[in-house]
Amino acid sequence: MTMDTNLKLRAASAGNLSANELTPTAVDMGEDLVPQTYMVSVPSVSGTTPTLAVVIQESDDNSTFRNVGSFESITAAGQFYMTCKCNARYRRYTATVGGTTPNFGATEIAPVAAGRYTKW
Repeated sequence: MTMDTNLKLRAASAGNLSANELTPTAVDMGEDLVPQTYMVSVPSVSGTTPTLAVVIQESDDNSTFRNVGSFESITAAGQFYMTCKCNARYRRYTATVGGTTPNFGATEIAPVAAGRYTKW
């Protein structure tokens, strides 16, 4: 699925996701009060019992963030979806990796306009 480059919370250009990312830069998405679907796209997974926990956060002031949704634990390559309602302007993610030498490749995280629909 194609992601809007301007709305990506994590782009492939950030490199391989192999360590915790707990305070990434937020994206100004304006305010919307409707549910939004987010996708984590994991191209590859390696390591011993690798796990990835991704949480979407929001902030009114781009300083104090609160959790608004979390993905189920990711242990394999693929596309994973989660829908949550955000009430604040700024969004970011946190990623916590586990296992021995985990590597989730050039993972991307972004909202997707079509939700889970992929039959274009």
